[in-house]
Amino acid sequence: MEYIPSGMSKEQWRKVKEAEKNKNKGKNLGTTGITTFQSRSFSEWQKSGGRTFSRYVDPRKVKDPKEIPYMQRPGGKPDDSDLKKGGGFSLFGGKKKAAPEKAAPAPEKKTNWWTL
Repeated sequence: MEYIPSGMSKEQWRKVKEAEKNKNKGKNLGTTGITTFQSRSFSEWQKSGGRTFSRYVDPRKVKDPKEIPYMQRPGGKPDDSDLKKGGGFSLFGGKKKAAPEKAAPAPEKKTNWWTL
């Protein structure tokens, strides 16, 4: 007894297993591993443009605040939504909207809560 997926014949399943078995045949996975990662020096990584934004930026020398990485901005967000006008406190500042005038409600009749 062996597992055969539904919708496949025994011969089809055998071919699939054989193809998976031969997939890594002839490769020496002990030298490079299963991935194709190749090591390189830090200077080679920098020359290729790896993480150019990871260096500290002096905020006093920058002309545009968008050049400052979001990690260095107070309340900085990765999508730069903290740079939009209004900022995070736009809910508290600004003009109040005039409320539409309503008719004064009739005063409620006051009762003694002891006698209810």
